[in-house]
Amino acid sequence: MTEPDAIAADAVHRSADDALIRGLRDAAPEACSELCRRFGPRLHRFAAARLGWDGQLAEDIAIQALADAIRNIRQFNSRKSTLTAWLYGVARRQIIRELRRRGRQKSVPSAAQVPFDHLDETTTEADPAGRLSAQLDAQRQVTEVAGILTDTEFEVLVLSAVDELSAREIGQVVGRSERAIHSLLHRARTKARERLVRDED
Repeated sequence: MTEPDAIAADAVHRSADDALIRGLRDAAPEACSELCRRFGPRLHRFAAARLGWDGQLAEDIAIQALADAIRNIRQFNSRKSTLTAWLYGVARRQIIRELRRRGRQKSVPSAAQVPFDHLDETTTEADPAGRLSAQLDAQRQVTEVAGILTDTEFEVLVLSAVDELSAREIGQVVGRSERAIHSLLHRARTKARERLVRDED
């Protein structure tokens, strides 16, 4: 995407967010439905990634985060955050409370796991054992990489690689500067590369 295209797409996105926010502040039912449609699956995935892929708990947190956002929409300040980052921040606070309460460990998001149809082309339908072995090995590597990252490194990596938030938005979610996020992402990716190279050796 060229820079003018990116700027145009960003303007369209902001316009859609502005319309949604106005609808929520007016308590329009269709705006509530739109919020859930646009952000429900994303918040569910984010919560699940941080909570060991506990689907029911992630769903509860996503629903509660959306309800809190609707109830507190007048607290949203577009000068301080994007709507996306604000919603992730609402969900993140609930996730942190749950992690503290249950003492859960970080886990590998399902989106980072390797499905059968994305395996190396050298493993074919004629070799199901090879396919399974490749899948398990890829997932083992991802799990090991997650295990060497700090909670913050893992969180920003999930927000970047899985949820595709910008460094600026991630900073708004976790309360860090954009520069700090770039540093955290660089450190996390470096650790991941080093671990994978070590495994190959």
